[in-house]
Amino acid sequence: MLAELVARRKVWEDQAHTVVVGTGAGGATAARVLAASGVDVLMLEEGPRLRTPERPRDVIGALSSTLRDAGTQTTTSAHPIPLLQGVAVGGSTAVNSGIIWRMPEDVREAWVREHGLATLVDPAEMDRIYARIEEDLEVEVTGDEVLGGNATLMRYGAEKLGLPGRAMSRNARRCKGRSECLQGCPGERRQSMDVSYVPAAMADGARLRTHARVDRVWIEGGRAVGVKGFVVDPHSRRPVGRFRVRAKQVIVSAGVVHTPLILMRSGLRGLVGRRFQAHPGAAVVARFPEPVRMSFGATQGYEVPMRDRGFKLESLSLPPEMLAARLPGVGRAWQERVAHLDCYAQWCAQVRMEAKGRVVAGPLWPLVFYEPTERDLDRLQEALVLIARMMFAAGAVEVYLGVDGLPEVLRSERELDELASFRWKRGAIHLIASHLFGTAVAGADPARSVVGPDLQSHRIDGLYVMDASVFPTNMGVNPQHSIMAVVVRAAEQLARRSAGRRAA
Repeated sequence: MLAELVARRKVWEDQAHTVVVGTGAGGATAARVLAASGVDVLMLEEGPRLRTPERPRDVIGALSSTLRDAGTQTTTSAHPIPLLQGVAVGGSTAVNSGIIWRMPEDVREAWVREHGLATLVDPAEMDRIYARIEEDLEVEVTGDEVLGGNATLMRYGAEKLGLPGRAMSRNARRCKGRSECLQGCPGERRQSMDVSYVPAAMADGARLRTHARVDRVWIEGGRAVGVKGFVVDPHSRRPVGRFRVRAKQVIVSAGVVHTPLILMRSGLRGLVGRRFQAHPGAAVVARFPEPVRMSFGATQGYEVPMRDRGFKLESLSLPPEMLAARLPGVGRAWQERVAHLDCYAQWCAQVRMEAKGRVVAGPLWPLVFYEPTERDLDRLQEALVLIARMMFAAGAVEVYLGVDGLPEVLRSERELDELASFRWKRGAIHLIASHLFGTAVAGADPARSVVGPDLQSHRIDGLYVMDASVFPTNMGVNPQHSIMAVVVRAAEQLARRSAGRRAA
């Protein structure tokens, strides 16, 4: 009955030269480039536009207002993996830690060699684009003055073990070390899309409509001519009406889970929704004899890249209420640990997993089928053991692996050695994934890809995909910078073609 009522109620119509679906790293970047080139752009965002003073500072409020399903979106399996995606202006950039990595050369070469993407990731062009983005977003290596105790201890542990650690590059040159990236950077010093490229695009004439959930691409005669969707209530997130937008070209940047759903509802098949990939990971907490002060410093400030072993280790500070939930014990034992809440550090591992899954439309919400391989789990266990060793090397008195069935508290490396000698069960390790890839992959061969090297659909003229859905492989590093660079490259080419058509 509700669906019928909504279908009958038309709330608004609009038109633009180019409509961009989504305002995360992909969509905001596409809008920024096209608007600066004089293209009439309309940005559509399912979530709200939350200015920093309006964003909740408590964790529950922050998760509810900015994350898809308040952070409860998961894979569909016996052991679900939460998939963290932003649903607000700025997308996931509004809730991430601003970590910047250029695309590793081995990844770029694989895209060229195996997928025919030489024009998309031309090295000279990519270097030019990276430099431009880094200037725009105030990218800088995290300085010692805002590294904080959590990251500083990780650096000490890495140095003790001779590991290749480094301070992170982040899009937060003016960071004050408040450790509140999840809730929105106080003072807007982290240059997420909601405070950088979205307002820059609007200054160049782009328009923004929020609470607009695109359902499908409007296709006529084999060409994209706009989008159709639902207006959603800002509080319940339920549909309260419909809209449609006429456009000469459509850019879908709705994220790795929802981009393929939009494409499938628009009639595209083949590899749409296939090749879902991710960087699932887990975290370890340790107690130190002296205060760590996790509440001060960059939310994530130090990393240990281990690309040859398939994972990367990172410091990750938590708000106090989330940290307290990670502490083991009950009753008096838990209360005693909470009383020393300033004495904990948390470091996490993200694994470049080889597993591939798929996204399909479910009766109520998207279904993401994905399960790590045995080799993926071996790498994960190796990474978590290495984190624990680093913590002991840095002086930890207790280490909490957080692995079901294993001792809650480790007090020596000897205890760790005993646990590391056998394989841990899949269901015992609690994973989370925020770096997602694939589901609308780019490539020169239409039989092996969804979009071409220009990120236009092989099947539908005027339909483009510009987000991490087009990545034919996962990265092994934080992907925001690579998403933005690839989109700048494709959007610049599209802007030139659009200008040529307007002139003609």
